[in-house]
Amino acid sequence: KRDGLLQLMFKVGNGAKTVYDKDYNSDRTFYLYDAEKIVGLLSRLGFEIVQADKDKLGGVMYFTDPKPMEHCVVFARKIR
Repeated sequence: KRDGLLQLMFKVGNGAKTVYDKDYNSDRTFYLYDAEKIVGLLSRLGFEIVQADKDKLGGVMYFTDPKPMEHCVVFARKIR
């Protein structure tokens, strides 16, 4: 929806990675994605990155969870 906010979270890297997930008590396989390619695709689809503002999250943020797997969160808004 135009002017709506997209919050997209994905695991960062190339290919796929299998890790043990203690919360599920099993190995899990995840597909990995390149953050720059995702941001470029969003741009071609008419989205712009929403920057953080005061107490509101925004931009492109990275974090690592306990598995350990690197994640990326992108905040974007449809402009066209």
